[in-house]
Amino acid sequence: MPKTYVITGPSGVGKTTIALELERRRPSLKKVITSTTRPPRPGEADGVDYHFLDAATFKRLAEEGKMFESAFHYGNDYGSRMEDVTALTEKGFDVLFVVDVVGARSIKRDHPEAVTIFVDVESTDELVARMEARDNGATEGRAERISAVERERAYGAECDVRVINAEGRLDAAVATIDKIMENR
Repeated sequence: MPKTYVITGPSGVGKTTIALELERRRPSLKKVITSTTRPPRPGEADGVDYHFLDAATFKRLAEEGKMFESAFHYGNDYGSRMEDVTALTEKGFDVLFVVDVVGARSIKRDHPEAVTIFVDVESTDELVARMEARDNGATEGRAERISAVERERAYGAECDVRVINAEGRLDAAVATIDKIMENR
């Protein structure tokens, strides 16, 4: 039976980078592409990085019960379409969600068998610096994201596992999570 994994943590912690490496290492693992109403960042492609939806379409899918999970934050809707999850599990793939803490709570509440993996950094200052670097100093919802960091980091205690993605040690974080997946 396919397994469900959730990688979560504050914005800028490296969740997407870790997920891409885990997919490369684990052919049986596929990331569920998140849907969002936010506009694409430079270099992002529809259907690859996110499914970019207009607000009306997202709302309709949610109202029709066609979202596996969804949440509104930082001024936009985010969620995973049920059809995307089903398409992967029917092919026998383990599924990987890369979501914020609101999405992780939702998934764990409705799917307690999901393994929640909280990715963190060593300090809030390091996290803010990563966000700024990722967004070239133009972080959308910056003030809100920074004020949410401590609240989001506290959620790590509720997750099944907490892994530190230390600066310059991405391979160690990925190896730790890969081993967790092997043993769960």
